[in-house]
Amino acid sequence: MELELIEKIRQTAEAIEPPKKWVGLNKGIGDDCAELSPSPGHKILLTTDTMVEGVHFSLSYFDPYHLGRRLAAVNLSDIAAMGSVPRAALLNIEVPRYLKDPASTFWKRFALGLVGRLKEFGAVLVGGDTVASPCNRLGLTLTLTGEVEKGGALYRNGASVGDMIYCSGYLGESACGLLLLKKRRSTLPFAIKKRLIQRHLDPEPRIPLGRLLKEMGATSAIDVSDGIATDIAHIARGSGVKAVIEEKRLPISRALKRACRETGVSPTKLAISGGEDFELVWTISPKKALEAERRLSAILGHAPFLIGRIKRGKGLWLKGEGRTREITFTGYEH
Repeated sequence: MELELIEKIRQTAEAIEPPKKWVGLNKGIGDDCAELSPSPGHKILLTTDTMVEGVHFSLSYFDPYHLGRRLAAVNLSDIAAMGSVPRAALLNIEVPRYLKDPASTFWKRFALGLVGRLKEFGAVLVGGDTVASPCNRLGLTLTLTGEVEKGGALYRNGASVGDMIYCSGYLGESACGLLLLKKRRSTLPFAIKKRLIQRHLDPEPRIPLGRLLKEMGATSAIDVSDGIATDIAHIARGSGVKAVIEEKRLPISRALKRACRETGVSPTKLAISGGEDFELVWTISPKKALEAERRLSAILGHAPFLIGRIKRGKGLWLKGEGRTREITFTGYEH
């Protein structure tokens, strides 16, 4: 089963992206190791994410194509947050008994989604491994390399007092989409349901945005995977500062507000703690903020959302009507 499954994925991957197309790839799938040559004057970045059936996803609402795309997207989002370019990926699979047939259309659809999403941003699948799942659940781990100019990566620990805090897009929509997928029945208009569910099933990695943030002099950045209550808290802790976000400035869409009226969940709670929106949050000095807004708007199709500022102190605080409360690390925990 292992050899046949590897061959199935290799054939699908190479049909989408020839292994020699990327100049830095000397040897791809088919040997004990892949061989890569980084571009001159660049550093290599590494990231990895694991998705386990029943913990991170359910096949009752994830088709294999979108499952592959999502696995790629969560890794690509990490690369985006560092302001770098994705390059090569390794895939490890824990195969449950019900998917042990390599000829299953599941694997071709999954590989098409995964490799196709990687290709959109110039990355290629270069190897991996498969094992039988001891708990009969599908487990997927993707490791992704990226390249960045020496000394040029964006980190979490560069925010300074006075910096402005921005977010690239609407928050809470992915978490709400998951609620709708689990609820099944809903009286919401089709367009709203489709938008929110799509935000969960097929998130958009912000690779071009991350590259421009680095160029524009952002002082720190992170992707929103666990909710801003946790992700911005990482910036605050790493930078030794206090981050204050304003509740009235949170980017909450009309679609989310409408859906939350039906589900009975607070849109503010989903926006700060829901997670998996995979938008980027960054800090930048006021002197550079206006020019950055102008240039970033061209990529996003709208102005980035100013949601707060960096101050002296510690932790992450939410400023609302009449009170300011600490929300440090109150986002999603795995």
